[in-house]
Amino acid sequence: MVTETATPSEIIAMVPLDGTVSSLHTAALSVEVAGLVEAVLVETGDRVTAGMALFELDDELERLSVSSLEAEWREAVAARQEAARRLDEARSVGAGRNIPETEVQARASTVRQAEARVARLSANLDSGRARLDRHRLVAPFDGVVTERHAERGEWVAPGEALVRLVDREALRLDYPVPQRYYPLFGDDAMLDYRVDGASTGWESAEIATVVPVTDPTSRTFLLRGKAAKDKTLLPGMAVEGRLRLPTGREGLTVARDAVQRYPDGRTTVWVLDDGDGQTVVERQVEMAQGFDDRVVVTAGLEPGAQVIVRGNEALEAGMAVRIGDHDAEAGPN
Repeated sequence: MVTETATPSEIIAMVPLDGTVSSLHTAALSVEVAGLVEAVLVETGDRVTAGMALFELDDELERLSVSSLEAEWREAVAARQEAARRLDEARSVGAGRNIPETEVQARASTVRQAEARVARLSANLDSGRARLDRHRLVAPFDGVVTERHAERGEWVAPGEALVRLVDREALRLDYPVPQRYYPLFGDDAMLDYRVDGASTGWESAEIATVVPVTDPTSRTFLLRGKAAKDKTLLPGMAVEGRLRLPTGREGLTVARDAVQRYPDGRTTVWVLDDGDGQTVVERQVEMAQGFDDRVVVTAGLEPGAQVIVRGNEALEAGMAVRIGDHDAEAGPN
């Protein structure tokens, strides 16, 4: 027989959860300018990296406009250089002696006007180049293309989703938790998870975020877990959760294997007789919800009792037993 001593221990609230695997980066991407789709560079299921082009719009007119602005800018730069040369020439011969002072001032004004025109055309040129760049839709982050909604030759406009991109690496486990458990959250809270329906065991997850806002409809708050890199997890998957919350209360607990349940509803445990320590006595107990492999006994058992946790399947009252690490022979007293 194998026994254990019934001792008070901290009661842990075990909260079963149902959640979803969510990606931190999910985006429905749209172009910034209206235009005709000239090239589709991705298909559904493609993996892309940040900065990679996904769509290209027809940019012929914009390129011609930028070329015109570049020519105007070069012309303005040349005019500014010429105005500056004429001003330097006027100053070199001496204002008021060989050239009127008003002429020098007029040439200085021409220089300032030329500089202003260069600045204006530089801004226009930068704006044109920016518009030209916006004829390409690029990926803002690494991810997988999950949807594509446009084809070559279609007219598209800003705000119209062309492609949906999901980051498969930055995943979180989102669980709605009943609001009554919020006061129990602390540094000792623990979260385990497993894919819904999976035959594998539970895995530990880091509690990344507890959102301190309750949904007024479901009366739940969001618990977000961060799992270690797990290739079995995909965005949108259903995941089971098991939340461990210390309650700050103590109770008498025994191993689940020590509990005997009967068809008539009785629940008992076998303990060593306090008198001789060699025979067994059956005690009817009342229990509350347990945690892990423990159950909480609320009545029928005293602290310090030696509870049989293994080899209790065929015991009878008054039977003498021998205690050891493994099941041993038992016989009538």
